[in-house]
Amino acid sequence: MRGQVAHGVQADKVAKRSKEKATKKYFERTINGMLTDSNYHHGFMGRTATISIILAGTFLGFGCKAPRVSSIGSIQTEPSQLPSTAKSETSTQIPEAGTEDSSPDPELALAGKNLNAQDPVITSPVEATNQPRLTPLQLAEQLLDQGELEEALEAFAEILLNSPGQIEAYMGLANTHERLENPWAAERSWRRAVELQPNNAQAVLRHANVLSQIGRTREAERLWIRCLTLAPDEAEPLIQLSRLELERGQPEAALPYARSCVRLEPQNAKGRTVYARSLLGVGQASASIPHWTMAIEGSPGDFSLLSGLLEAYAACRDYEGALATALVLNRRSPSSEVYERIGWCYFKLGDYDASQTAYQEATSLDPNCSPAWNGLGILALNRWLEKNRQSETDRDQAVSAFRNSLRSNPDQPKLTRMMLRFDLDQ
Repeated sequence: MRGQVAHGVQADKVAKRSKEKATKKYFERTINGMLTDSNYHHGFMGRTATISIILAGTFLGFGCKAPRVSSIGSIQTEPSQLPSTAKSETSTQIPEAGTEDSSPDPELALAGKNLNAQDPVITSPVEATNQPRLTPLQLAEQLLDQGELEEALEAFAEILLNSPGQIEAYMGLANTHERLENPWAAERSWRRAVELQPNNAQAVLRHANVLSQIGRTREAERLWIRCLTLAPDEAEPLIQLSRLELERGQPEAALPYARSCVRLEPQNAKGRTVYARSLLGVGQASASIPHWTMAIEGSPGDFSLLSGLLEAYAACRDYEGALATALVLNRRSPSSEVYERIGWCYFKLGDYDASQTAYQEATSLDPNCSPAWNGLGILALNRWLEKNRQSETDRDQAVSAFRNSLRSNPDQPKLTRMMLRFDLDQ
């Protein structure tokens, strides 16, 4: 039994060695054939090189995408790992919005550090919007500019309690009182400001103006003259002095002040006005007309200037110029006085019907307009005289108009003498 088993094992070994020898001879013949066949040789070598590169990449960890199971029924390709050189080139790219980068690039971090070192310190929005604090004087002046007058008064008074010698606060207080139409309180504040700074020309001028407003013209005149010494190029004191002399009925004294004002400031409408009034007052009506015109151009909203021009035309007996001015004035600011002037101009130009209409309109607007009643009385008197004193209607109209005029203004000696002359007093 044992001999049979040993014989079988020996037979298997012999068979195995024979098989190995046969296989070796087969491979030797195959390799020899490949070496002699160039086409087979190149193709085999190419495939062998490719397989070798793939195997090397697999062991080294690049160039191979090994599939992995990401979920049931799906296979996801594992992203290949880039070589170290490729990684260094792509690491400087800025991540897109919404992505996370747990390892920021050192070069970018260094660049950001250098930029921050050069940039100025960025303040917070709260610090950037903070405005510098205003002083109490600035706050008070701001209240005055905004029209909060009562609050401004309290603010200026509070400043003066802490700093009694602050002239700006006194000036602000005076301005506030003037805007509140309290010139007496304003005068006290301006006086205190002048006491603190006697050579402050602006304070002296404003004090003089307030004194004139409350009727203390003598004191105002002295301060205006003082202003001429402190500020010889200032036109306002010259204007005020000229006005004061015109109010006193002394155009000759007003004329030098007005002329000096016009020389200093030719475009000053107020200066042109006082100069025109002064010329008209001294009997130079024709010379005043161009100055009236320039004053109107400089201050077109002052309708009293048209009245002055109308008076100048009338004094020059330029009735057409006077009528044109009166019609313009009537369109802008109609009144009984303007209608009376229109009636007078038409009367001088011989248009009695238009004159009658204008006079009647004047008495309708103001029943006490004695010049218009006088005009109606003269028109009726002329009609009565033209009819040889035969028309009682015209006589009665004349008597009625003159009586209405005297009722409005009894002090008319010339009218009284005329009524006695034509026996119209009965």
